[in-house]
Amino acid sequence: TAGDYGAATAGNCGAATAGNRGVATAGNRGVATSRGSAASGENGLSVARGNDVRVKGGIGAILVIAEEERNIREWKAAVVDGKEIKADTWYKLKNGELIEAEE
Repeated sequence: TAGDYGAATAGNCGAATAGNRGVATAGNRGVATSRGSAASGENGLSVARGNDVRVKGGIGAILVIAEEERNIREWKAAVVDGKEIKADTWYKLKNGELIEAEE
């Protein structure tokens, strides 16, 4: 676990959580949650909530992203299939859809 602007990392099957503008990374089958950026490996779970947040994951990972101001205004969940949602690619939410984000 890491606080605001911090970075948290967990290995395979582990869990990592970071605060505002933080970065959480977890390995295969791991869980990463953040109010900044979240990344997981194959069959992992990446969850980010906040403003201008982003997520990525390996094949089979579930990506969940929620944009908010005071309350959640839009959210989206998707599975990394390697076709519509690419593996190891950052995504952000725009107009209710996942779009590729810059590194």
